[in-house]
Amino acid sequence: MKKQRREPIVLSQMRPITLFLVLSGCIVLTFAMIHLGSVTRFIRRIISALGPVFAGAVFAFLLAPAETLTEKRIAKWMAKPIEKHPRLKSFPRGISSFLVVLMFVGSIVLIVTVTFSQVVDGVSRALDRLPDYFDLVTEHIRRLFSADNSISQYLSQLSDKFSATELGMGKVDAVDITQKILSAAASGAAGTLGFLYDVIVGFVIAVYLLISRERFLKQWKQILYAVCKPKTASWIDNRFAIANQTFGTAVIGKLLDSVIIGMLCFIGCSVIRTPYSSLIAVIVGVTNLIPYFGPIFGAIPSVLLILMESPPKALYFFIFIIALQQFDANILDPRIVGKSIGLPAFWELFACLLGGGLFGVIGLIIGVPAFAVVYTLVKQLVSERLTDRVRDEELTPEFLRESLGVTEAIQESGLFSDSESDSPYIQHLILLEDIAQKPEERKEKP
Repeated sequence: MKKQRREPIVLSQMRPITLFLVLSGCIVLTFAMIHLGSVTRFIRRIISALGPVFAGAVFAFLLAPAETLTEKRIAKWMAKPIEKHPRLKSFPRGISSFLVVLMFVGSIVLIVTVTFSQVVDGVSRALDRLPDYFDLVTEHIRRLFSADNSISQYLSQLSDKFSATELGMGKVDAVDITQKILSAAASGAAGTLGFLYDVIVGFVIAVYLLISRERFLKQWKQILYAVCKPKTASWIDNRFAIANQTFGTAVIGKLLDSVIIGMLCFIGCSVIRTPYSSLIAVIVGVTNLIPYFGPIFGAIPSVLLILMESPPKALYFFIFIIALQQFDANILDPRIVGKSIGLPAFWELFACLLGGGLFGVIGLIIGVPAFAVVYTLVKQLVSERLTDRVRDEELTPEFLRESLGVTEAIQESGLFSDSESDSPYIQHLILLEDIAQKPEERKEKP
């Protein structure tokens, strides 16, 4: 059965409200293009004002699995009191949300406190030993090029200029330096206070979101089904569910993986007795969030920090970090995140490069999960369209099996578990697989 051709849309046939909305949208778009600078500044002000809300939404998204687990434990423990007093039914949700956010804040404060003290200690040691390192390197180079008098003479002059008495401190305007330092300090303090405000208010908003998340979801569905037709609303809701599953599994799984790697790194550094073990564990754990490049970004500064204190321990740590990253790549990460992302290696690298190029470090972290959502939705759309074309007899089952490799693609996708076989995406995949494998027994499925 061939689809009927859609008739072109004529303005005179539109309802008055539809025509009004279309014309209003065109006017607003034209105004925005003419006053693009003002519109951009206005949007930035709105985003800045809503910074705590965005932060709270991110915190709630990350803490939702832990809150759900804690709520179940508390509800099981309070089963009898809740039976006697139904008003206590909402108590487990409130106390679990508060406890999870409190533990998260406490963990961040502890990590920042320990890390900051080691950073200050490491920087002060490095600055104290920097002249000695420079003299040592200069001496080695001087011995290496002892036959060339011009290079030796240049290194001697460079070493003299590096000394504190020849830095020309007295020739620098002290007032100018003081003004620059005060200006930078004021700017940094204002930025820090703004960031702390967003984070603190964000945690409060996260508690409200965790407590009332079912209510917000119901309101979202009510608006969706009120504005759109039931079929369209169901289609949009299904896409959002798939996007949330893919993105959430990837982000939360990677966070858990990075926490475990950071803890293992701390244990390994403690066994090797490397300096700055807490700082190095935090560096390795945080950079592990970045696919492909994260282990390199974490290993290089860590090795350099240890190298300044003890070269033999730097070698031991280098061997240990390579073994740890191999364990993560081949055993830990596949077990935690698994194939839920559903991205081939090429597209993971592509997403990482694209996200990093557009949004920097944040893009490196969320580029792969965000692209995995796009990849999954496109794959679902392709499967639906292929199913429709087979039903309309535009494509033959043999062509699907031999030219498009539908069966192999379905078997290797691994995007969803068996428990999710009721989703529309899996139904389309199963239908395509049946069509490709048994063309003679093909039947149309609802």
